[in-house]
Amino acid sequence: MDIYARKFELLEDSLGKLSEIKKENPTLSKYRISWKDKDSVERNLHKIIEAIVDIGKMLIAEKKFREPANNREVFQILEENGIFPLEFMPLLDKMIGMRNVIVHGYDRVDDSIVFGVLKKNLADIKKLSAMLKKICFAKKS
Repeated sequence: MDIYARKFELLEDSLGKLSEIKKENPTLSKYRISWKDKDSVERNLHKIIEAIVDIGKMLIAEKKFREPANNREVFQILEENGIFPLEFMPLLDKMIGMRNVIVHGYDRVDDSIVFGVLKKNLADIKKLSAMLKKICFAKKS
């Protein structure tokens, strides 16, 4: 299986899990009392963000663009080279910030922010994934 296909499969699997948890947790108070759901949401968001960054890095390597100094720079490089649309940059910036808090600041994870992402941003992440899929698989045609 193509490496891009595996990354997108992981993305879709994690988005499916998050959609299920979203339905089961209609309120922040319900979400806060379920440590299993909180851990699952954080882990699946982390997996999604890592997969998206990995896809960006693979595109950079494939196109032989300059190497990014950090995760935030990955999509700036792709945007500078006309591969990635500017409109997704604010979302990616927030996602990478969330990834950094989840990975490096377990004691600082704010349930209300994570729940907000779960409730308000899954559709945006799905659009981002679809757009990246189009970029990755169009290049093979």
